[in-house]
Amino acid sequence: MPVNKKQIQRMIKLVAEMRQNNYPNSASFAKLLKRAELVDNLNIACSERTIKRDIEALKSEFQAPIVFSQENNGYYLDNPFWVFQAPTFCDGYIASSMLGARIAEDVMPEPVKTTIRDAVDNELAGNNSNFFDVTYMESLLIFSGANTDVDPKIFHTVFEGWRQRKPLKLTYGKDDADEEPKEMRFEPHIIACRNGNWYVKGVNIADKKVLILAIFRIKSVDTYGIRFDIRKDILDDTRKNGLFDYPKLSNVKVRCAKEIAFYIREQQYKKKLTIKENKDGSLDVTLGPSTEFDIVRWVLAEGGKVEVLEPENIRRRVHDEALEAAKTNEIRKCPARRK
Repeated sequence: MPVNKKQIQRMIKLVAEMRQNNYPNSASFAKLLKRAELVDNLNIACSERTIKRDIEALKSEFQAPIVFSQENNGYYLDNPFWVFQAPTFCDGYIASSMLGARIAEDVMPEPVKTTIRDAVDNELAGNNSNFFDVTYMESLLIFSGANTDVDPKIFHTVFEGWRQRKPLKLTYGKDDADEEPKEMRFEPHIIACRNGNWYVKGVNIADKKVLILAIFRIKSVDTYGIRFDIRKDILDDTRKNGLFDYPKLSNVKVRCAKEIAFYIREQQYKKKLTIKENKDGSLDVTLGPSTEFDIVRWVLAEGGKVEVLEPENIRRRVHDEALEAAKTNEIRKCPARRK
C-alpha cells in the first residue's frame, strides 16, 4: 500500500481526470501535473514512467477498473461505481472534499441536494478534524443563481442516467407550445448549469445529432438499455466553445472608466482581457471571444462607465438599445396641481 503523500496526490488527480472522462495517458497527465506545479504551486510533477507505475499501483493495490481506450488514446474507469479509498494525510484533503460537497449541495436541485447533505452530515459526524465544525459549514453560502424549478424525480433520473452512462427514454417540449411533446431516446453525455438553468447535452440516438435539452422541459424520463461510452469530442468541444456554441466576436475594444478599473484588472486572467492603462486611470481593454449579446448586456449594465471603441456596429447597437431603454423608462410628468 503506497504511503507517499505525493503519490496519493497524483493518484487522486488521475482518478478525477478519468471520472471526468478526460481520458488521460501518461504523456498528457505529466503535462497536467507540470502545469499544476507552475500555476497551483503543487510539488507533484513527475515523469511518464512514474505515472505508469501509479496506474499499475491503482490497479493492483486499489483494484481500480482502469482500461485503456485505443479510440481516445487514454485511460478510463470501466466501472463508474468503484470508490477510491485513498488514505488522507492532513486536514487539507478533508477540507477539499468537504468544501466541494458543500458547494455541490447548494447548486444541485433535489433530490441530489439531500443526498449530498446526508453525505456531508455523515462525514462531519465521523470527522475529528479541527478544521471543521457545524458553524463553519453553515457559514459557507453559495449563491448559485438557480432560478428555474426542476422536478426532483426528473432531475434524479437524468442525473443517474448521466452518472451511470445509461440512455434515457424521454418526452420533451415547452409548456406553452401548440405541438405535443416529442418522444426520443437520448444519451446524456454532459450535465451543466448555465445562468441558473440546468441542461443535459448529448446524442439523439435516432439521428446521432448532438442536442442540448433544458431539464425543466423534460416531461417524463426513464433509463433503459446498456451503458454507452462518453464521447470525448463532445466534452472537448464544450470546454472550448461553451455549452451553447453561439458565434463569438474577437478584438472588441472598449474603454473602461477609472471607477471600475480595479475589478477589470481582477478579471483579466479569467476573461482573457488585454489591458492598456491610460494616464487618466482609465483602461483600454480588448475583450476575449464573447457573444454580441453578452458584450452589449455588460456595457449597458455598467451605466456609462464603458465606451465601445470598435467595432462600430457594436457601438451603434449599445447606443440604440440605451435609447430604447431610456424611452421605455421615461420619467412621467406629474400632473399639475389644481389651485
